[in-house]
Amino acid sequence: MTCLRLDENLKKAALILRSITDLFYIMDIIIQLHRSDCDKCSGLINKFRQRRGCCSKFQFIWKYFLTTIAKTIWWSYILIDMLAILPLPQVLILHFFSKMRGSRSLNTRKFIMNSFVLMQYVPRVFRIYQLCKEPKKSVHEESTAIWVKGVLNLFMYILASHVLGAVWYFLAVQRMTICWQYACRNENKCDTSTFSCYDHGSLINITFMNDICPIDPPNAKLFDFGIFLSLFQSGIPRSTSFLQKFSNCFCWGLRNLSSLGSNLQPSTNTWENFFVAFVSIMGLLLFIYLIGNLQTYMQLETTRIESHRHKMKIKRKIQEIGPEIELWLSKSGLPKNPKDKIKPQIMEKVQQVLAENKNAGLDHIISILPSELRRYIESFSPWNRLKQELVLQTMDEEVLKVIREHLKPMKYTKNNVIIQENEPLEMMLIIVEGHLSIEKRDYASNTQRGPTELYGEKLLTWPSSSFFPGKLPTAAESARAIDDVEALVLMADDMKSVGIKFRSQFTDFAKFKGRLSIHLETSTPALRIYTAEELKKATNNYHESGIVGAGSSATIHKGILPNHETAVAIKKFKKFSESSYTHQDVIDEIVLNSRLNHKNVVRLLGCCLESEVPSMVFEFIPNGTLAEHVYDKSKGSTVTLPLELRMKIAAETAGALAYLHSLTMPIIHRDVKTTSILLDENYRAKLIDFGISRVLTSMDKTHISTNVKGSFGYLDPEYYRRQELTPKSDVYSFGVVLGELLTSRKAINREEPCKRIAVLAELLKSSVEKGLLDQILDQQIVNGENIETAKKVADLAYRCLRDSGVSRPSMKEVATELEGLVGVIANNQINFP
Repeated sequence: MTCLRLDENLKKAALILRSITDLFYIMDIIIQLHRSDCDKCSGLINKFRQRRGCCSKFQFIWKYFLTTIAKTIWWSYILIDMLAILPLPQVLILHFFSKMRGSRSLNTRKFIMNSFVLMQYVPRVFRIYQLCKEPKKSVHEESTAIWVKGVLNLFMYILASHVLGAVWYFLAVQRMTICWQYACRNENKCDTSTFSCYDHGSLINITFMNDICPIDPPNAKLFDFGIFLSLFQSGIPRSTSFLQKFSNCFCWGLRNLSSLGSNLQPSTNTWENFFVAFVSIMGLLLFIYLIGNLQTYMQLETTRIESHRHKMKIKRKIQEIGPEIELWLSKSGLPKNPKDKIKPQIMEKVQQVLAENKNAGLDHIISILPSELRRYIESFSPWNRLKQELVLQTMDEEVLKVIREHLKPMKYTKNNVIIQENEPLEMMLIIVEGHLSIEKRDYASNTQRGPTELYGEKLLTWPSSSFFPGKLPTAAESARAIDDVEALVLMADDMKSVGIKFRSQFTDFAKFKGRLSIHLETSTPALRIYTAEELKKATNNYHESGIVGAGSSATIHKGILPNHETAVAIKKFKKFSESSYTHQDVIDEIVLNSRLNHKNVVRLLGCCLESEVPSMVFEFIPNGTLAEHVYDKSKGSTVTLPLELRMKIAAETAGALAYLHSLTMPIIHRDVKTTSILLDENYRAKLIDFGISRVLTSMDKTHISTNVKGSFGYLDPEYYRRQELTPKSDVYSFGVVLGELLTSRKAINREEPCKRIAVLAELLKSSVEKGLLDQILDQQIVNGENIETAKKVADLAYRCLRDSGVSRPSMKEVATELEGLVGVIANNQINFP
């Protein structure tokens, strides 16, 4: 081979293959312009369509078209794609190679060809590298299979082998032309400007060229072909088979790239040594890149598999805990609609907890729910309804917890008779959704019960009965579903196990209820036992508008009992958890009130034992407390009662206290004050508030040692100091009440401007001792005709307020003296207004 000739078949193949690859790049550019994947530009074509009619054609092209295209190209890979499709190889083949016959500057052609060859690879290699990076951008997303990623990286390695093989072939041809030039310069027998076969019309056969550029056998002393020798010896450059040329060049590139160029023996040519070094470095880098990427993909695949396993574990855990949450929501008493609404929120929270690899047991889930959501669920909870039952109020929380665990959600269809009248009561129901009709066979009563209400609550007190566990209680009424009903059901067998487990607590309740019932049945007159339903109807479900009084332990409601027109006062105790009152305090107050029978003591009519705590029903006293009449709140301390009426009220109150102290087992009121005295329609005094009263037994003799209780300003100083309660403690408190009636001043008052606390008892005693009584008596009394009588009452109050209880008169003496003073006023024939 002594000349260069262009292979037409290879030329056509190169042009066609290159043009096909360019078409893919052009399609990619069009897609980018239309869809615009970059963040800075969205929908180039869409922008043109939107803005085409907003201005003139010139303004549109200048302001929008060119600007938008420039931004799109700048923020995307379009510019690189445009460089990649520049027809450099086509120009090289069609122009430079086709003009070889006329060219006179072989060195210039070589430089241009080398530059073109390298330039065409740079943008394409960059785009391929960017495509290979994209699969690694999202680790957590579902991505391409690992074998596809491996093949893609291996393709880069093979492509590099093909490129190196092509460059090796290209440089080999140049290496041969360099040898020919060297031969021509030494022998001066040829033109060094060209070695085109077309310049001679036939193949040039110059013997001296073969001698100076020996190939077979080679002679390195004459000319060393280095790494290109094997190509010339194989005869590939003379072949016109494209497949043969391609396969040999690719095989050379792959083999030497894989061996990092360790088998290459270059000549002393500098550029050839650079090429060999480049092959070694590229082989090392590509090998590291391939292995590194495969390792990264393996790690990503492992992470993906672990993530998938974790997701499946979460899914399985959710499937496992889902029924538990469903059961918990059902046991919490949530109707269907609220339950369907909040369940997704709970499951979302569960998924978050499981994703953090935390424990997501039911108790933990409840603890991490938002407080607002927990309160919403608890508002439906049957737990609160069960706590309202008196039998459970007296027991530990553990009993409630066990009962709650036994509750089972059940559904009943419309008109289903759930419990039969006069049949053994085999279940208790807490209605969650729907309504029950509570019926009797004789149609004597027919009521309804709805959500949060109970039926069959006798089952709760069954373990405290004498026939437990052998005989079930009998259902007094039938329960029929009016519509579809969801309920939490406690079966008799479950209640039996609870009763056996906590037998001692149910026995204590039996004693508690028995003691209460005995006192109620033996009281004279006998007290009535009211149902919770009766009291609810009487008070319009304890509506706020019916509240007539309130204290730290109870609220007083006015009510009208069903089938009666008589008004009653219902004392509804607060929950024991919300006050300092206990079950024993309630029992003591009911028992004590049941023993009282005096015209000036408010009469207890009965009580209710079905509610959360027992409620007490009293006669209703319409004119309120004495304090409300002594002090007109709108006018400070203007007197609204005449002296004679106040003395009558005082005498009646003293008579009631004397009655308490005269009983076989004397009762010490311990909280005598103007708010503890009610006035009926005839302004007759009625003593109330026996909540902290104590009974003086024979064992107590003269006093009761107890913690100090009472109202500040009315407390007996001796009782306060010694903690010894006696009937004379009531005498002291009554002395303060007399002082209020005389002065229209409160027991404790803050005087302006220094806001000094003024204690009425001390003020009254000081005024009597100093003869300054006129200065503290109410002006209406001072200006009246009974001033002397008022001074006698003040003297009586002074004796009641003595520090030593022994020096004070008894309540009987006080009552007798007051009755005498009332008689004096009556004899003076003073008419009441």
